[in-house]
Amino acid sequence: MPTSPKIKPTYNLQFPIRVPDDVLVELGEFTGNFWSDSLAQEPFVIEAIRNYINPPPPPSQQPAAVSEAGYQWKQVFLPEGTRLRASFGSQPYFATVVGAEIQYEGHTVSPSCFANLHGSGNRNAWKAVWLRLPGSNEWLLADVCRSARKAAIARLHEGGALADSRPAEGERAPAPPHSAAREPAARHLPASQTWPRSAAGQGSAPAAHDKGSHRKSGSGRSARRRKRRALKNEVKPH
Repeated sequence: MPTSPKIKPTYNLQFPIRVPDDVLVELGEFTGNFWSDSLAQEPFVIEAIRNYINPPPPPSQQPAAVSEAGYQWKQVFLPEGTRLRASFGSQPYFATVVGAEIQYEGHTVSPSCFANLHGSGNRNAWKAVWLRLPGSNEWLLADVCRSARKAAIARLHEGGALADSRPAEGERAPAPPHSAAREPAARHLPASQTWPRSAAGQGSAPAAHDKGSHRKSGSGRSARRRKRRALKNEVKPH
């Protein structure tokens, strides 16, 4: 069965509450009513008490947009809001990156100009200027920031070169270069120049002097002469 809504009990309480004199006067000035006009001040007092008991939810905060503005100092990028500090005679002075410029007392300066605002004008800005990036509480020497940035750039280039040397997916890695000192390929002799194998299944090449004698007996001038004489005898009439 549906439950009936709870009915808040009504009270008829009458009890005075003391308000300090200065608060009562400030409330009268805020509402525009005289401080002693209790009937006119009553709704403002009630509203203030209820807002104190049940405060309204805080408004939703939109995330702040990230600014891409800043000053490019060689390899080091100084985001907008970066603080620069230098000193002369133990007295520090400061500048701030505003937009894409370094501002010092309303004037646009370069890092070298900022570092040499006081003194002889021959100071190296990398060695004389300290930086505090937005959101950080630490001051870092500009030269330290430059060294760290150079190291990061070197690692980035090394990683890119390593990725370029790796074969793409589905490709085979290139074969290593052949050595200059290679063994000569085995000669394949025709069947007419191969020698018979022995009964044990191992071939043995004829001796060098046998090959020499075979060439002498089948070639040369003496062999040609014998062939001509044989040919004359065959065609000679009987």
